[in-house]
Amino acid sequence: MIRGLVNNQDFIDLVYVGAGRDTSKRCLPGTREDILSEIKDWIDSTGEDVERILWLSGTAGKGKSAIAHTISNWVDDRAGLGAHFCFDRTREAERRHEKIFATIARDLADRDPIIRRTLANVIRDDNELRHTKDIMRQWKNFILAPVDAASRAIDAPILMVIDGLDESGEPQSREHILRMLVAKADPFSTELTKFPAHFRVLVTSRPLDDIHRFLHDGQHVRHVSMDNISPASAERDIQHYVSTRLANLGDAFNDSDFQILAQKSDGMFEWARLACEYIKGSNRLSRSPRRNFNALVTGTSGNGIRLLDDMYRRTLAEIIPEDDHEEAMPLFRSVMGQILASREPLSKDALMAMRLHFVAAAQNYNVDDVIGPMSSLVTGTANSGVPIRPLHGSFYEFLTDESRSHRFFIDTSLVASDIALASLRVMEDGLRFNICSLESSYLPNDAITDLEKRVKNYIPDALSYSCRFWGAHVGATPAEALLVEEVKAFFDERLLLWMEALSLIKKAIGSAVQTLSFIKDWCQVCWLELLLRPIHSYR
Repeated sequence: MIRGLVNNQDFIDLVYVGAGRDTSKRCLPGTREDILSEIKDWIDSTGEDVERILWLSGTAGKGKSAIAHTISNWVDDRAGLGAHFCFDRTREAERRHEKIFATIARDLADRDPIIRRTLANVIRDDNELRHTKDIMRQWKNFILAPVDAASRAIDAPILMVIDGLDESGEPQSREHILRMLVAKADPFSTELTKFPAHFRVLVTSRPLDDIHRFLHDGQHVRHVSMDNISPASAERDIQHYVSTRLANLGDAFNDSDFQILAQKSDGMFEWARLACEYIKGSNRLSRSPRRNFNALVTGTSGNGIRLLDDMYRRTLAEIIPEDDHEEAMPLFRSVMGQILASREPLSKDALMAMRLHFVAAAQNYNVDDVIGPMSSLVTGTANSGVPIRPLHGSFYEFLTDESRSHRFFIDTSLVASDIALASLRVMEDGLRFNICSLESSYLPNDAITDLEKRVKNYIPDALSYSCRFWGAHVGATPAEALLVEEVKAFFDERLLLWMEALSLIKKAIGSAVQTLSFIKDWCQVCWLELLLRPIHSYR
């Protein structure tokens, strides 16, 4: 296959979000061979009667994403044509559901000259289409038309992977995606959209009601449920997995031990992963691996999500034991509350820069004191510049559901005011005129060759985050006298500086309008008369 690079001038304003495949998330070789073989055969099958969509469903922790990434990497390894789009509940602020097909189209265009040329022709003279949030138009113009053109020229399948559709937000955020996948894009029309012959779509998700309603009996949909995998097959795969993960412990464990862990797992790879970390003492346990194994085996029972919740509670109990509860729990709740309430994942450095502006001095905890021992649960523990997020979506759900997490429950509303105030104060300290020290104000941003480097140097992550999301945080916070004064000071002193910063980070119009809309609604509900006075002064 001829490969080519995307012409940046053709696609310069086409919406895009980085949500692609990850080579580190593949299945361990030797596991999931049956289901991987079934999916590969489906991709390579020919004929009009072959389902265009395969929906891989399963409860949390069964390894759906690992299979999706394995398939995507398999297609890439054999120089196939495909694109991978992954939803992530910690990045809902990016509104990925509005950018899915534009992003997939750009990734496909990077791999095939026919798709690249067709897509470029579609958007070249249509500036409005480049920015459209109408995913029905994206689907027809960015996906169906270019893929149809490519499928007439090549015999190989074209694969589109949509991983974690259940993490796309509320049901209404994915309804149009689901309608298009079942080939009925327009709810006001009875016309069915025809899929190109070699087009294949792999969708992974939990079996949520709305997704099940559309896909289970949908047009050209094959439904494969991981919850129907035989226990013997799942145990065999997990036994191989845990034996590999614990191999560096030498002769401490044997096959019968691995078999016990596989039987305990109830087919959940995420439980098996956490069990291995627990046994190895990744969370700073002081006991030997054998004692950890014995404690885990004798104290574990149940199945499904209850089994996974038990592992989360067990792991956290080692980090925050009962006798340290009174002192350590406020620290845990404050830091994890900030992590979970942030509109996008932030690194340790950015989180600490925000925390320095929290109201109470006691809130200036070192983030690393909390996440340092949590390497099996969150990312970013070893690198201060890596965004911190739960390693698995089920951990987020566990922490924010008191009926599941009990004493480890995180009420994100308790840190809402702190984050709102911190966002305003970070801007107070960081915003200034000509923040990137540009030599001329007459050049457009796209004419400044080193703008990206300047933005990175002069607008750190905490400031960039605050500029983009302060309105959302204020809008979600009850009005308090201190917050009201900070908002007034912002409009008095920093409004134009903020707009300059947004322009430099390429978020000018959209972010400004959305932020001011949040503040307008907040004013109307809480402090209309008081806050409108400084706004009027800019008219």
